[in-house]
Amino acid sequence: MKFDLTTLKILSRLLKDGRATHQSLAEELNFSRPAIHQRVNKLEEEGVIKGYKADVDFHKVGLTIDAFMLVNMHTLNYNKVISKIMSFSQEGIFIEEVFRITGEKCILVRLKTSSSDRLRQLHDHMLNLKGISETNTMLVLQTESNDFNENFVENNIEK
Repeated sequence: MKFDLTTLKILSRLLKDGRATHQSLAEELNFSRPAIHQRVNKLEEEGVIKGYKADVDFHKVGLTIDAFMLVNMHTLNYNKVISKIMSFSQEGIFIEEVFRITGEKCILVRLKTSSSDRLRQLHDHMLNLKGISETNTMLVLQTESNDFNENFVENNIEK
């Protein structure tokens, strides 16, 4: 799918603030509200915009430790192990995302916990899952995010 500059600016703005109104987008981009509405609807229909979600401050809900866990496996049934990891549910532990990756390790887990004790419990649980042979956990000390803008997809801009 090719995009024009205005559509990319709409995406950029919605990534910063998913609650931005069509009116505010129209004013910012110097378009009519119906024109913005039509473009956003098309992006939703095409599956470019898959949904809108809240940006949660996990510290304020008690999940103060942000970590990544690399997982080494001795099985070829990755989907089964990923499913078991994703379905893990215990107070004070939130498995945010699981990625199947290339390299020495097979799985990367992004997680939030309320304490180092909860992290230890998750670590012990992971090592008890059939197919997992080793984990390596890294704590996040600082996070910076990059804003999406039209320059990132310059080759796809419709002329």
